[in-house]
Amino acid sequence: MTEAKTPMIDARDVRKTFGDFQALKGVSLAVDQGEVVCLIGPSGSGKSTLLRCINHLEVPDSGNIEVDGQPVGYTTTDGRSRRKSSREIAQMRSQIGMVFQMFNLWPHISAIENVALGLTKVKGMPVEQAAEIARTQMDRVGLAQKCDAFPEHLSGGQRQRVAIARALAMEPKVMLFDEPTSALDPELVGEVLNVMESVAADGMTMIVATHEMGFARKVADKVVFMDDGNDVETGAPDKAFDAPESERLRRFLNRVLA
Repeated sequence: MTEAKTPMIDARDVRKTFGDFQALKGVSLAVDQGEVVCLIGPSGSGKSTLLRCINHLEVPDSGNIEVDGQPVGYTTTDGRSRRKSSREIAQMRSQIGMVFQMFNLWPHISAIENVALGLTKVKGMPVEQAAEIARTQMDRVGLAQKCDAFPEHLSGGQRQRVAIARALAMEPKVMLFDEPTSALDPELVGEVLNVMESVAADGMTMIVATHEMGFARKVADKVVFMDDGNDVETGAPDKAFDAPESERLRRFLNRVLA
C-alpha cells in the first residue's frame, strides 16, 4: 500500500478571533509540494488572516498548522508543547516567503540591499555573497537594471517585483502572496502576475490570496473559496469557475466576472 504523502502546508481547523470578530471559523487547507492554491472570496472573508497564521504573524486561537511536517510557532519536546523562541520563529519564517499588498520595502536602502538584507541579518551570510544572490534574484524578476534604485524611484509594479525577489532570495520552501496586485495601477498588474506565474512554473509551493480570477483559473492547481471566515468550497479551477457547487460561490462569481 502506498504511504500517504505529507502536505507541504497542512492547516487543520484554524480559528482566529479579533475581539468580537471571528476572522477564521475552523478553516482547513492542505497544499502539496509544488502545488499552487489560490484563495478567492470577498474582502474580509479571512484570506489574509489565514496567510498570516501560516506565517505566524498572527497566532491562531486554536487549530494546527504545519509546514513541511513542522508545527508553526510551537515545538514538542518529550510530549510537551512550547512556543518557539523569537529566534526560532524568525528562522521558521525564513523558510516561508511572504509578499504583502504594500511591498514593505525599506525606503532608505536600494532595491538590491532590500533583497540582500534577510540573507545577512537572518542567515548571517557575508555581504558579498548576499549581494550576488540578490543580483541573481533581481535579474529573475526582470529588474537587473534597477539594482541601485531606491524604492521611491520605482513604480508600484517594480517595487512588488523587488519584494518577490527579496522573498525568493531566502530560498523558501513555500511562498505566500497576500493580494499582491491590489495596490497596483491596472496597467502594472500584468508584470507582477507574469513573475508569479514564472515562480509557479519553477515548482514553488504557493498560496495566493487574490482577486485576479484569470490568474487563479490559469495558474492554480486548486481554488479555495472563502467567505465569512469559512472555507466554503475547494476544487480544481475549471470546476470552481464553471460548475460551482455552492450558491454563495455562484453569486460571488456572477458579481466579479460580470
